[in-house]
Amino acid sequence: MLKQIFVALLILCSMSLGSSARAQGTTDDLKGMSRWQQTDDDWKRMVEIKGRAEFTDDYKDVRDVTPGGYVKIEEEREGTSHRYEVRHPIGGSVTRRFFVDGTDHAIDQAARDWIAKMILQAVRHGWDAENRARMILRQRGVGGVLEEIDQIESDYAKRLYFEALVKFGNLDEAAVQSVLRKAAAQISSDYEQAQLLIGIAPILTSQHGAINEFFAAVATVKSDYEHARILKTVLEKNPQSRELLVAVAASTKNIQSDYEKAGVLKQVAAQYLDDNALREVFFQTVNTIRSDYEHRGVLTALVKNRGLSAEVLNYMLGSAATISSDYEKATFLLEVSNSYTGDTRLKEAFLKVVETIKSDYERGRVLSVLLKNKQIG
Repeated sequence: MLKQIFVALLILCSMSLGSSARAQGTTDDLKGMSRWQQTDDDWKRMVEIKGRAEFTDDYKDVRDVTPGGYVKIEEEREGTSHRYEVRHPIGGSVTRRFFVDGTDHAIDQAARDWIAKMILQAVRHGWDAENRARMILRQRGVGGVLEEIDQIESDYAKRLYFEALVKFGNLDEAAVQSVLRKAAAQISSDYEQAQLLIGIAPILTSQHGAINEFFAAVATVKSDYEHARILKTVLEKNPQSRELLVAVAASTKNIQSDYEKAGVLKQVAAQYLDDNALREVFFQTVNTIRSDYEHRGVLTALVKNRGLSAEVLNYMLGSAATISSDYEKATFLLEVSNSYTGDTRLKEAFLKVVETIKSDYERGRVLSVLLKNKQIG
């Protein structure tokens, strides 16, 4: 069982570990150091780089490093240590040394196998993920990247490879669907799943065929916070899509936290479209909010929209009638009262909701304002 995992730990500053360009570097490149480290009970593995490193195309060795920099690969296991160092002295040539238990050892086939294994382990935990994913994409296509993801254990690393695939793969709808299904099945971390889906959200309007798979993946996120974060991003990136507004409102039903659920619905309300399908699912979801305070907050957010139809206003009144708290119900009715002036049908529906207020004080608070504003006779 792993006690500690530090994946692509960046020390001092972030580094670019390109595999396609020569590691020429600058003075600034030498200011930072990056390290990948994994520790178990009696097993420690580490890759440390100072400067800008360049791997071979097959990621079996280090081709070069910034002059003045180095790459150090170490493993300690069951009392035996191995270390590989690649250094590029300023004004000199690249040097390579391999050590076993601190003693110089020939870089024979066994050593080369060990070096390749260590680099592979590091990159499969997220090291240089974007560059490696692009290399696999060029060599073996989308299927090759998906096959590589099958070999990766870390949710963090899986997410990086999926992101690179979406970013550089020029995916059609079928490929995006495949990515979403595989990510939903393979990534268990709610945070990593959310990060991936947030990155995919902007392309949904151009990939309509992937919308069902996207929200199926969202449904696997157990954290209410992460679930809501994804949905809010969808709304921000695709504000005019009715199809996505309906899907977001439906997905919000699965959020258990009233606070997170209300947060998403308020954002839907701010972009509300007077659409039959959206109206139905929106109010169905609003009515699942158990907190009277959050329930009223969503309805209040909706009232702020101008030009709401009589159908929407009637739905709001029906939803307000289910609020248990007399204070919250009265507060909402006062907020919305001006919207009902001059419409006899709406006024009657409004007064029916007023009658559901059990508190004489709260009911009187609403009626007195209506009388003052001459909204009732």
